[in-house]
Amino acid sequence: MKVLSRLFRGKLLSFLRQAYAAGELIFPGRIAVWQRPADFNVLLAPLYEKDGVVYCKPPFGDAQQTLAYLGRYAHRVALSNDRLVQLEDDQVTVAYRDRADGDRIKQMTLDAFEFIRRFLWHVLPHQFIKIRHYGLLSTRNRQTKLKQAQQLLGTAPSASEAEEPVAWDTLLYRLTGVDPTICPHCGTGHMIPKQILLPFAQRAPPPLRAQAIGH
Repeated sequence: MKVLSRLFRGKLLSFLRQAYAAGELIFPGRIAVWQRPADFNVLLAPLYEKDGVVYCKPPFGDAQQTLAYLGRYAHRVALSNDRLVQLEDDQVTVAYRDRADGDRIKQMTLDAFEFIRRFLWHVLPHQFIKIRHYGLLSTRNRQTKLKQAQQLLGTAPSASEAEEPVAWDTLLYRLTGVDPTICPHCGTGHMIPKQILLPFAQRAPPPLRAQAIGH
């Protein structure tokens, strides 16, 4: 196991050096010093002495609790707007929950570059997909083999039992807890949709009189 760990570690660090040599690594903010070759070598040197360790936490509940947990985070951003407390003089103050201190709500102030760097930890690289479906749930099989399997098992929902589509504002509220129909400034007034603006490339000349689509 240690031999495999060292081989994996060496290969990973080799790829890291190749990316650095190709100029693909960027070190902003407080870590800008690592952009210099000498400091980058100092950063990597102790990593060659460490063995890779995989730590898997025990499950914290049954399958239902696991799905509920993933459902809250799979389609949400890393930081909701209500946790952004203040932005002043390139300093960002955010609220966070300190679980090591009795789940107390605290605040942390970071410079803008450091805040963006930490936020981008949660952004997937190009062409990476957060959720993938395989087998019967894959995109190409969902409308064919999955339906056939449901019919054979007698679990296919009837047309009357099929779930009705959920409105976008209702779905947004379920996923983020933000009600888009409430005014973000006063917090009490209701937003009234007046007109849908298409993207610039598809936008037709504006009508003489905007047509209301809400009430």
